[in-house]
Amino acid sequence: MYKITISDGKSEKILHEPDTLSRNRLSSGKFSDEINQIPSFSFTIPVSNPCYADELNDRKDVVTILNTLTGETEFEGVLLTHSGSMSSGGKLEKTAVCEGFLGYLCDSIQPYHHYENYTIIEFLKSVLENHNALMPEEKRIYLGSCDFSGENTNSKTTAYRSTLEEIRINLIERVGGEMKIRRVDGKLVLDFLTQCGTKSNTRIELAKNMKSLEVKTDSTNIITRLIPLGCQLDNGETAQRLDISDINDGKMYIDDDAAIEKYGIIVGTAEFDDITLPENLLNAGRKYLENNNRIRKAYEAQVLDLSLIDTGYESIRSGNTYPFFNDFMGLDEELRVMKRTVDIYKPYSPAVEIGDKAERITDISVRTAHLIEYELPQQKIDILASAKATATALINAGINGYVVVNPNEILIMDTPDKTTATKVWRWNSGGFGYSNTGYDGEYGTAITMDGAIVADFITAGVLRGLEIVNGDGTFRVSPDGSVTASAINITGGSINISTDESNPNVIQLSSSGYKSFISSGAFAARNQYTKCTSVYKGDGIEMYSDFTDIQNSLTVSVSASTGNIDTRGKITASGQGVYGNNIYFRLEDGEGYYSLRDFINNFKEHISALEDSEKTVFSDDVRFKRSDGYRYSLRDQIEQIHAYIDDLYSKLGGSS
Repeated sequence: MYKITISDGKSEKILHEPDTLSRNRLSSGKFSDEINQIPSFSFTIPVSNPCYADELNDRKDVVTILNTLTGETEFEGVLLTHSGSMSSGGKLEKTAVCEGFLGYLCDSIQPYHHYENYTIIEFLKSVLENHNALMPEEKRIYLGSCDFSGENTNSKTTAYRSTLEEIRINLIERVGGEMKIRRVDGKLVLDFLTQCGTKSNTRIELAKNMKSLEVKTDSTNIITRLIPLGCQLDNGETAQRLDISDINDGKMYIDDDAAIEKYGIIVGTAEFDDITLPENLLNAGRKYLENNNRIRKAYEAQVLDLSLIDTGYESIRSGNTYPFFNDFMGLDEELRVMKRTVDIYKPYSPAVEIGDKAERITDISVRTAHLIEYELPQQKIDILASAKATATALINAGINGYVVVNPNEILIMDTPDKTTATKVWRWNSGGFGYSNTGYDGEYGTAITMDGAIVADFITAGVLRGLEIVNGDGTFRVSPDGSVTASAINITGGSINISTDESNPNVIQLSSSGYKSFISSGAFAARNQYTKCTSVYKGDGIEMYSDFTDIQNSLTVSVSASTGNIDTRGKITASGQGVYGNNIYFRLEDGEGYYSLRDFINNFKEHISALEDSEKTVFSDDVRFKRSDGYRYSLRDQIEQIHAYIDDLYSKLGGSS
């Protein structure tokens, strides 16, 4: 059903085709398109595909998905990232991610400019001209269809954001609208419409072409008492706006009685910058309440696209509206498909998101790779960049305050009178600070003349200082670089410590009766009660009976290089025995050691000498004749040797 091609601008090759016998087949592939989002396509190339050996060019190769049944191009975009892999079983493949041409609008930045009295069409043309001036021909985008009237001339400001972000902030979030890129005569055009898609008569219902359904509700948008606000008064010099109190019995709000009965009083505002008459403002407020006060529902469904086997059905496309019916879920209404995800091997069963899902474009990218490619180089630290963005938004939104200059201080407030103001910036010889509880404070954010900084949050690229403490002693960074903490939790990563080899206590673990020391070359464990210490080194193990007298208390030594074990005590084996090349015993006088191996060898020589002597055989003994004529018993000799061995074992703590 799908023919997928890839082109580097010079030649075009087939990545995938419907013929099941062809080698030009992908292992897998999924593409998705969503309202006001960048379309995406991810796929896997097996080693058997001839294209596996070809070089892939990120941000250059163009991938196209053609529906061979309808002749429709369902995806067209640029290769964003790719990678190769080999599994433990030796399976080779390449994976790749593509994004639609809408992502080109992330590649340009709009300069700071204030657009006064620009219509939507004029604004779009201007930002696209700025984009095209920076882009090569293949990435230039021109304005296509736009069904917004020319009456909307609200002021708009661009401020060093991407072109796509500027369209979102200045248009979509303020007046609505939906974007879509298409190709016309080889050129890319941007359609900006009040709503994309069409209304379909194809009914989607349970037990027919609806496989599964999940419903999520959201009531956070509900406003039961609305204060509609019109244009700014006094030529924008104050924060005061037009309201409806003059034509609404002195009340500046309107109620939704049915919503109040159900949810209670929830007050909210809506601003209409271009309305200058109270009557028009009242009508706009009522219409806003009517459209706003309904529970938003988001649906996720697995449906069947029966148009593939029956021409009586229309295909499932994002943006289109379909009648949905599920008696068990209480669903019987017309809903829009907001997102569609298609598996190229299961085109008959797309996953769709439907309903009143909030249209968003804040996640401009379609995947993490896009974020890394576009945003991280510009924002080296996400937390810092987020803090800067928040600060910028707060400062930009605070242009309607009042500046009061007194002989001894400067005040910036939300009202001109410090007795009524709640949000106050105060600057005098003692310092400056911010209070959200009025002129007298408290001041939760402040820099004072004694050098102190008071803040709930401090975000910085580099924070320099001599000492950091938390106040109760459980955390402290001292000027010498030492850190005191009640606990350290590390998720992933590692700890790297560079230290002098002479430092034996790089890491110290302590409890009431035990201590452990870790250095670059050894690990030592100490019993504080018995004074015994074990030291594990790279070249062996040493054990001491008294850590206060290391020189004279070595009891056990194990050498890693020779395998020797030296001990002052006993070696006791239970069942398995003790094996080695030799065993040495301390003499009773303490002056030296003797070898068990030497003793056994001497014993063997003694037996051999006896065997070589003249001997007489008796029924219960063997007697030998020495050179001097003396005869002695072999039985007596063996008994003496047996007693000698018993003595050796008793000295080891064992038995014969």
